[in-house]
Amino acid sequence: MIVYVDVLFLINLYVTYFELLAVCAFTHKRVSTKRMIAASAAGGAAALAIFLPPDNVLLLAVIKIAACLIITLIAFGFGGRRFIKNIMWLMLVSVVFAGVMLAVYLFFAPMKMLYINGTVYFDINLLTIIICTSAAYFLIKLVRRLLDKNGRLDLSYKVRIENLGGAVTLSALPDSGNGLVDWFSGLPVIICRKSACEDITPRGLFNCLSEYVKGARVLPYSTVGGSGCVYTFRAESIIIIDEKGKEYRVDALVGICPESTQEYDAIFNPKILV
Repeated sequence: MIVYVDVLFLINLYVTYFELLAVCAFTHKRVSTKRMIAASAAGGAAALAIFLPPDNVLLLAVIKIAACLIITLIAFGFGGRRFIKNIMWLMLVSVVFAGVMLAVYLFFAPMKMLYINGTVYFDINLLTIIICTSAAYFLIKLVRRLLDKNGRLDLSYKVRIENLGGAVTLSALPDSGNGLVDWFSGLPVIICRKSACEDITPRGLFNCLSEYVKGARVLPYSTVGGSGCVYTFRAESIIIIDEKGKEYRVDALVGICPESTQEYDAIFNPKILV
C-alpha cells in the first residue's frame, strides 16, 4: 500500500482535533481554536513516525511520549498535577477513538490498513473518517452527560481552601447555573464571599488591573440580577466536602466579587465533582 504524506498528516490532524474536543467535553475545559489547531498539527506531524526504521524501538517510544507531552502542553498549557491529568485524559480518549475506528472497519467496511511504528494508516475516504471520529466524540459526550447527572444538588457542601499559609472552610451551594470558567486555562471558578476569604486572598488582588499580582485574572460575569467582574486566583488546595464526609479535590480557581451579597460563602458548579 502506498502511504501519502499529505493524507497521513491531514487524517491524524483531524483525528487529534476531535480527540482534544472530547477531552475538553469530558473535563469541562475551554480551549481556544488556535491552540486546538496547533496541537492537532503536532499530532499530525507525530504520525510521520510511520516512515522511521521499525527496528529503532527506543527512538519510537521517545517520539510517542514527546508527542503526547507536546500536544497536551500546546492545547492545555502546563499546570503541574493538572498537566499530568490532561495527559491521562488524552491517552484515555485516544484509546476510545482507536477502538471505535477499528470496530467500524472490522464490521462495516473493507479495510486496507497499515500498522507501522505504532501509527495506523487507513486507506479510507473522507466521509468514513468523519463518521468514525464523530461517533467516538458523541460517545464520549454521552458518557459525560450521564456522569453530569450524578452531580447532587440536594446535598449540603463545604469548601476548604488553603493558600498563603492560611485555610478557610466555607459553606457552599452547588449551582449548575455557575458556568464561569477562566478563558486561558479553561478552569471552572468557585465564587466565594470576599469577607470569608481574607486570610487566603493575595494582597493587591483587587488592584491587579493596575499592579501585577501573580496568577490573578479579572473575568466579567453576567446574571439575571446584573453584571460585573470577578477577581480570580489559583489556590494551593481546594477540597469540596459533602454532608457524608466524602472529599473531592478539585482543580478550579477561586473567584471573588467585591460587591457580591451572596447568601452562601461559596458557589460552585456540581459538574466539577465528577
